[in-house]
Amino acid sequence: MRRILLATLGVLAGAAVLSAQEPGAKLEIRPFAGVSVPTGTQGEVFNDAPIFGLQGAVELKPNFHVVGSFGWVTGQNEFVLSRDNVKIYQYDVGVELGLVRRLGNWQLKPYLGLGGGARTYAYEAAQLADRTSFAGYSALGSEFQLGRTAFRVEARENAVYFKSPIAGQDSKARNDVRLTAGVAYHFR
Repeated sequence: MRRILLATLGVLAGAAVLSAQEPGAKLEIRPFAGVSVPTGTQGEVFNDAPIFGLQGAVELKPNFHVVGSFGWVTGQNEFVLSRDNVKIYQYDVGVELGLVRRLGNWQLKPYLGLGGGARTYAYEAAQLADRTSFAGYSALGSEFQLGRTAFRVEARENAVYFKSPIAGQDSKARNDVRLTAGVAYHFR
């Protein structure tokens, strides 16, 4: 858990340094909440669960952002050995490419995102081994901004190289969908 927090703080600190070095760059902070919906074979092992998280972003141009994210899911797994809770942590970096349209005093900012990082599965059952593996994502969303504050919605497709917590079982590529809403605060 300590490594996860340090990695997340490192991503956010890197975004702040990048913002300070890039003329005209603007820093953003984006808390979010939503639901994680496992699909395909991932849905056979994990249940739908709430997700909470935080993003830091650097707006390099009005239509281009560099993003660092940390998400936390607490859910139930369906392994035979235990149906105890599992905590899933995802931390990643990526980019967003979008449009900016004025609607009176508001700005509509639809975007596409792409990125990668890692995901850690921390099981409460002693007989299941915690695992960390590569995770990549694509995202589609929009921001509705008024002044420095904005409302955001996002759909994110995650692809994960899932490592089984049970010795001797194969690792597999799996995926899930995350639907989130949140706010963004734009500094400067």
